[in-house]
Amino acid sequence: MKCTATCIFGLESVLISDLKKLDFKNIQSENGRVDFESDLYGIAKANIWLRTAERVFIEMADFKAVTFDELYDNVNKLQFHRFIDQNGEFTVNVSSLSSVLKSVPGCQSIIKKAIVDSMSKIYKIKDFPEDGAKYPVNAFIFKDRVRIYLDTSGTSLYKRGYRKAGGDAPLRETLASGLVQLSYWNRSRILMDPFCGSGTILIEAAMIARNIAPGLKREFSSMEWKIFRNGEWPKAIQEAEQLKYTGEIEKMYGSDIDKDLIRIAQGNARNAGVADMISFSVHDFVNVVPVAEKGIIICNPPYGDRLEDKETAERIFKDMGEQFKKFEYWSKYILAPENEFEQFYNRKADKKRKLNNGKILCNLYQYFGIK
Repeated sequence: MKCTATCIFGLESVLISDLKKLDFKNIQSENGRVDFESDLYGIAKANIWLRTAERVFIEMADFKAVTFDELYDNVNKLQFHRFIDQNGEFTVNVSSLSSVLKSVPGCQSIIKKAIVDSMSKIYKIKDFPEDGAKYPVNAFIFKDRVRIYLDTSGTSLYKRGYRKAGGDAPLRETLASGLVQLSYWNRSRILMDPFCGSGTILIEAAMIARNIAPGLKREFSSMEWKIFRNGEWPKAIQEAEQLKYTGEIEKMYGSDIDKDLIRIAQGNARNAGVADMISFSVHDFVNVVPVAEKGIIICNPPYGDRLEDKETAERIFKDMGEQFKKFEYWSKYILAPENEFEQFYNRKADKKRKLNNGKILCNLYQYFGIK
């Protein structure tokens, strides 16, 4: 069946790489989404393993519609009964952009009615109790193109389950994992984050190093779906447990000026099962020194919602430019606002990549160490 995984804009290539590692086929990407073919076991694997995906969907339909009648007719002929049992609870979420059908409540009502009418013909009932498993239905309408999906994930996949607390504007786990995978870091290289906050970048790297599937500590909406009747979920979970890596891994180092955040980071690392791999300490980044001749720095310095004024961010960027000169043989990967970082850091990046951090347009500024 055709499936779609959504992601943060800019991480499509990382998501494609993850899907290929899991042996999925017919992979195609658009902005913020990647399509692929899967069976039910593959859907379980995708939810458990994809590190940069936000959600995993089953595509039910893809059609054009400019009237409510067209919307109703196209949805009504879909075979939702193949997935949703007669006790299933199905909510409809709609987003519409640059389309004639721009009334979200109106589209929600029409789609819901079309699904109910369609399933009534099969189940021979008019009123559905909706007291069973949850089946979130999503409709994305863009330029009059309607895509109807079943959400197999439920809660967004960035919520791994290990982070019980964070800072004022914590980095999403999916974005943190993307930063790590876009770098030249691997488990045999030292990794440092001098603005570690609640530890997300380092924890995600440690999970990659240990080959810990990011979804092992959480649940997914489709775990309760009756179509998963052949043990697909238990099999995928058992396989993920068996694939953990237990060999040697280089130590990771995280520091932050806020002692409360360091305490939170240590707790999050324990929850993720990687506390033994990361050394956390309380330091202002201007006092951090290289722990080895070569290594990798990946960081998300304070800016935007994390600071009260732009001038403070500019001062931090300037101080980073001076401080990181001590790390001349290290490669640095710095997530910072677009068009605001390089002039204060006082060095052009060797490479840049556009990424969205929430509503803030950013670049991943990449500086490669002297070989």
